[in-house]
Amino acid sequence: MDSSTVTARVPTELLARLIGPLHRGRVTREDQQAIVDTMTAVTGAPFHDLKYRLNATGDHHDLEHLVFDHLDEDLQDRLLEHIAAQAQADPTPDLRVLCDIDDTLRCALHDDRYPRGTVYPGVVELLTQLDRGAAADPGRVGDLTFVTARPGGPAGLIEEYTRDGLADLGLPPHSVLGGSLLNLHTKAAIAERKLQNMERDHLLFPECRMVFVGDSGQADGDVGAEMAARPHDHVVGTLLHDVTGLDGAARAAWAERGVHVFDTYAGAAGHALRLGLLTREQAHAVAGATREGVARLDLEPRQRAHLEDVLTAEEADLRIG
Repeated sequence: MDSSTVTARVPTELLARLIGPLHRGRVTREDQQAIVDTMTAVTGAPFHDLKYRLNATGDHHDLEHLVFDHLDEDLQDRLLEHIAAQAQADPTPDLRVLCDIDDTLRCALHDDRYPRGTVYPGVVELLTQLDRGAAADPGRVGDLTFVTARPGGPAGLIEEYTRDGLADLGLPPHSVLGGSLLNLHTKAAIAERKLQNMERDHLLFPECRMVFVGDSGQADGDVGAEMAARPHDHVVGTLLHDVTGLDGAARAAWAERGVHVFDTYAGAAGHALRLGLLTREQAHAVAGATREGVARLDLEPRQRAHLEDVLTAEEADLRIG
């Protein structure tokens, strides 16, 4: 019996545990070869499962780090070719959920409707329901990835800091794709890095559809529209949190490019329902979590009045009342 037959019979959970230590620290050519030989010996659904397990390590040593940072070009090409072949042979309706952090998950830069640092009401429920709702296996790890232009830093320290900040929010298992210090200076540079991260995610998971959740403050609309315009047709849509006061004409223009603008996460749930990413029950659960979260916030009267108005309108769009 050859080694590939043995590898194919080993549970993917054990394979992921064996591969993980091989790409921490200095990765020798021999280690790289062992990783690629092992992974390319696995096919079909077990291979997809192995990828997700390697991507949900809980630190920056995830699948993206392995493939794009630690493999020599010839071995990287060989593994990516295997990933593409398995995507063709074993397609899946699963959904990759890519989400920005600043002003999308947490109030940080441009949004004056909430106290700075607030985790937006309903966002955790939306990400949880998207992760559950579109996956063939709702319990599978690794569908959710945070895409940010924040730098990775030495040994992924900033990505680790970002993960620590997300750890207590009750999110599904997730990974983080970061940037570099050079990406923080202009919106165009931030957008380019996010596009690169999303393109890498597609190369790693070409069998999956993708939805991007971002905000109107840092070119996320352009990022989502650009990804949707690329020829691989895997982007279902972009959900864009309005933190800059987009008017009706701007929202309509974004919608023409596959970018759907919302004010609260009840509105995001409405768009996700229309895109077929959530059931009606899931969308209502997100709207309910949004309503409960807004009620708990300590807001100024002006802030609360505005949020009540937009939330009521978005609930009505879901026919909640």
